[in-house]
Amino acid sequence: MAKILLVDDEEAILKMYGSALGEDVITAKDGDEAIEKAGTEKPDLILLDIIMPKENGLDVLKKLKSDDDTKGIPIIVLTNLPKEASAQKAKALGASGYYVKAEYEPITLAKEIEDLLN
Repeated sequence: MAKILLVDDEEAILKMYGSALGEDVITAKDGDEAIEKAGTEKPDLILLDIIMPKENGLDVLKKLKSDDDTKGIPIIVLTNLPKEASAQKAKALGASGYYVKAEYEPITLAKEIEDLLN
């Protein structure tokens, strides 16, 4: 089973998506923790929120994609910001996908992630 790093500052989101994604989910509540865990845990995929304390998700994305140890990890942005707001910037920074939380049930997203990793 794939190891997924789920990064979000909202506990409810971490629980909801964490249970839908399965047991191999590592969580981080801010950008600094995400960068640290991406380097130490070497996840197969990162789900990354944009609006977070300390460092926003786009800054984290840029750092992870510029680091030799983490640049190969696929990163999917999972946010409440509409696609018009940040999707193109996220893709330009190296995101593999962009999902708006309100548009996807966690279980639907989990199935799409499973397909992506297989």
